[in-house]
Amino acid sequence: MSEAEQLSRWWRSVEEAVSRGDGIVHDLDGWPAEVSTLAEVAVAEVRFDLVGAQKLLDGLESLSSPWNHVAGLLSLRLEFRGSRGDRASLEQLLEDSKQLIAELDRSEGTTCARTRHLMATVNLQLNRPGDALDQMAVALEELGDVPTRSWFLDSIAQAYLALGAWNEGRRTLRKSILAKDAVDDHLGIAISTGHLALAEIQGGNPRSALEVLDETWSRRAASLEPLSRLRLVTFQLQAAVELEDPDEISARCQRLDELLDECGEMAHYLVGFAFMARARARASSGELDQIGADLDLASNRLQHPEMALLIDYWRIRLQPADQRDPDWKESLQQSIDALGTVSEGEILTRLLLAEEQMAQGDHKGAVRQLDQAFTRAIESNHPGWQEQVGRVFHVIDSEQYSRRTIERFSGRPAEEMEKTTTEDATIIFADLANFTSRSTELSAEEVMETVRSVFELAVPLLAKHQVRPLQHLGDGLLAACQGDDHSRRGLQFAIDLVERTNAASRIRRAQGETWGLDLRAGVNSGPVVFGLLGSSYKQEWLAIGKTTNLAARLQSKGEIGEVVTLPEIAERVGHVGSNDTVEAHPMKGFDEPVPLLRIRV
Repeated sequence: MSEAEQLSRWWRSVEEAVSRGDGIVHDLDGWPAEVSTLAEVAVAEVRFDLVGAQKLLDGLESLSSPWNHVAGLLSLRLEFRGSRGDRASLEQLLEDSKQLIAELDRSEGTTCARTRHLMATVNLQLNRPGDALDQMAVALEELGDVPTRSWFLDSIAQAYLALGAWNEGRRTLRKSILAKDAVDDHLGIAISTGHLALAEIQGGNPRSALEVLDETWSRRAASLEPLSRLRLVTFQLQAAVELEDPDEISARCQRLDELLDECGEMAHYLVGFAFMARARARASSGELDQIGADLDLASNRLQHPEMALLIDYWRIRLQPADQRDPDWKESLQQSIDALGTVSEGEILTRLLLAEEQMAQGDHKGAVRQLDQAFTRAIESNHPGWQEQVGRVFHVIDSEQYSRRTIERFSGRPAEEMEKTTTEDATIIFADLANFTSRSTELSAEEVMETVRSVFELAVPLLAKHQVRPLQHLGDGLLAACQGDDHSRRGLQFAIDLVERTNAASRIRRAQGETWGLDLRAGVNSGPVVFGLLGSSYKQEWLAIGKTTNLAARLQSKGEIGEVVTLPEIAERVGHVGSNDTVEAHPMKGFDEPVPLLRIRV
């Protein structure tokens, strides 16, 4: 057996032991004792026995390659478990993981894949879902065909959901659950179900969340460790609270109480989240005098500043308005200012402050607070928070919200966008290559799923580069970038979008799918006529002229994964790509073949 085969077999044996639920690693008879000990460390880490795992790891003597690298990865995993969201610790973990990958040779691809998985998880904690998705695309290809590849799908789905690609995220989680169900991976199914339930809750579908959680509970709970069962029940209670169903809340609370008793004084963060969920349930059932105690217990286990702000938010939100501390607004504002980084607690707090100002008749103050929340949500590049703020903003002031949405993508006041003008701008055409003909092989649902996934992946990039979507043309997107530095922003948007859909395509194909999100784009800069066209039935902004027409033709010359533009545009913005090529093509409206720059993303 080669070293690579031996290493792959070791990882498979460890992960199958976790999937079965017994934690007993088979197929290691005759292996060195230290290698068997490493297997025990790996199982203990996944099962949250962090103290036991660290003790075993510390007891190992120096190891030779490749086992020293396995030990290094397990040590990094334990550090991640103990980081509790501390940004400095997470940044150091990324650097240490990169260093570990640099030390691995070609025969250690299975360890490399799992190290990339860790890096993706860290990037998710740092709110860098795009980086996480890129890491997972490579990791899934390196991993090979092993039963536990479905574990990787959970992190991929988390990255999609954080990017606002709800369709691709839910789709990936459902595939993960089916794959784990086929091998009776009890723990894996519980993890994936929790992620899917949370996505459904955040998407406003708590009933769907409860249904999938209840099915997993009935089939898998008996085979799960207490912490995994606690996680499922916490999500069940959270869904019941969102449903505002007293009977459901009571039943889930009773089950949660039993599991909290079973967990005892355990200081794990999952116990902290369970106490936070119970505090919310107590508020809905009128047990106001016990809310503070539950939040204190949560606070003891969730001590990172971001979590502390979230708990402080719930302390105020769950109290009747007439029982709140007179200085609660100032106190929460100070916590926001001290934190600096955008967090869920900050977004929820700003929404609460806006709600309070509306209750006091201060409409301008409420809109100002929502403006700040909207700006901070965009800064975080967190589509879920942006949608959450948007829903509240739309209720409080729909006209102002519409204007802010326009400004979010265009970077200019809405009043300017309503004027008919001619100005220099950059036009982007993006299209699913050959999709019209290939879509005949798909069901109607699969066609819409594919198109929807592309557009959802585009939204945070549109906001990041201040590019305005003008039209969704079947399986294509027409967008415009205006204002200062429009050529650079427009070209970078196209490159980033194709790069992101490339990652999604690689992930799909690594799972054996034949359909990817095969995008190509054309980018052109020059004079464009912008104006509003339509009637009371339908209105849309249009970008008309030769610049727009040429952008469409440039797109048609591209291959899958390419951005096509003119060389002078790339030169003007300072773009240099190692895989770029220049080719002359006949173009309608030009007497001579036109040199085109192909940017291979």
